[in-house]
Amino acid sequence: MTIQEEQARFLRCIGEPTRLQIIKLLADSEKCVGELIEVLDKEQSLISHHLRALKECNIVMARQEGQKIYYKLTDHKLAELVLMSESLMKELPLCQSEGECNEGQDNQRCGEGKILSNS
Repeated sequence: MTIQEEQARFLRCIGEPTRLQIIKLLADSEKCVGELIEVLDKEQSLISHHLRALKECNIVMARQEGQKIYYKLTDHKLAELVLMSESLMKELPLCQSEGECNEGQDNQRCGEGKILSNS
């Protein structure tokens, strides 16, 4: 697998709103599943599904303490990436159409079409 294929797989893995929230919540410290459920106000099964996907991509790691399972990021740079992308989304008019990126103007895909200017 090429680095670009691995990168695309990684971005697909984190490219889901709940997973982005989980990564942001784990930015400062590890959290148990119960804490994530409480903050995100989502079902335990859904949080577990997303944590499993993040774990399979080596984005989070788990440790068990008694009956609780704690999750933390494998590297702090993962949180930095998510926070940086959030900052970019606030500053630049990226992917602002309601549809997928490939449903934009002139039927062009994101990154292949015109560069939008915020001026």
